[in-house]
Amino acid sequence: VIMKKESGFILFDNINEFEKYLNNEKVTRKISRLQVHHMSLPNYHTWDTTDKRIYKNNRELGRTKALDDFGKNKWRYKDCNKHYIAQHFNIFPNGKITTGRSLNSKPIGITGWNDYAICVEIYGDFDKDIMTSSQRESVVALYALLCKKFNLKPSTKTIRAHCWFTAGGTYLGDYYKNKSAKTCPGTNFMNFGNSRSAFINNFYPLIEGYLSNKKKDSDKFVKMVKNISHEKLNIRSSPNWNGKIIGKLNPSDSLTYESGPLPAKGDTTKMYKCKNNSYITASNKYTKIITIKK
Repeated sequence: VIMKKESGFILFDNINEFEKYLNNEKVTRKISRLQVHHMSLPNYHTWDTTDKRIYKNNRELGRTKALDDFGKNKWRYKDCNKHYIAQHFNIFPNGKITTGRSLNSKPIGITGWNDYAICVEIYGDFDKDIMTSSQRESVVALYALLCKKFNLKPSTKTIRAHCWFTAGGTYLGDYYKNKSAKTCPGTNFMNFGNSRSAFINNFYPLIEGYLSNKKKDSDKFVKMVKNISHEKLNIRSSPNWNGKIIGKLNPSDSLTYESGPLPAKGDTTKMYKCKNNSYITASNKYTKIITIKK
């Protein structure tokens, strides 16, 4: 899939494109926090008027570039890719997503909670706007995939709303009208609000549900090591070319894959670990990994 790129930013038309991108990202910075924001302005009215008029069919990347330009004039704190945009990802009313700041650079999101954090900005003003179903689905999926990527469990320790902090960065643990820095991500965020209890009772379970369904889907398939050669291949009891031969794999037959390829003792060629502690060559001349439905 060729994803649209402009000014150093990438547009994802659907969550599958985003997932493939995220899986391939090499992140060297420790990530243990996910921030939740709405843009407030621009809002849904902006999306249907100003952005539509100026950017036409390129609203997502056009607005992302505008946010980057705003950052350059506002805080002038660039990332390792020379971008000034505050956030790492943007989610639009149509459910499409764009990249922003490099994941290897910390965001400009919540004072006192930017270290180890990823900042996500959701287009709209959710004090007033009603989130579209497309945007809602992308919001849940994006946070779920970030949790999966960085091995985070959705909770008040890992995923926090901007409004749970004061303007000075003190953690309040909930939204307080007269103490919080902002209402962000909005008092009607996803139709359940921005409070601690709203996140615990609604947002985190939605993310957990997405992850659970992903796991169920993956459980329907299994990886196999297939013999693609025209000869029988030795199956050994250890990743060692001098190890005990415990069987033979016939041409076109397969073994259930577990891990690897692993370095094999006594040879530069690697081996796959298969079910029941068996090992077989990982040379692409003889074997390949295939995925089959259970």
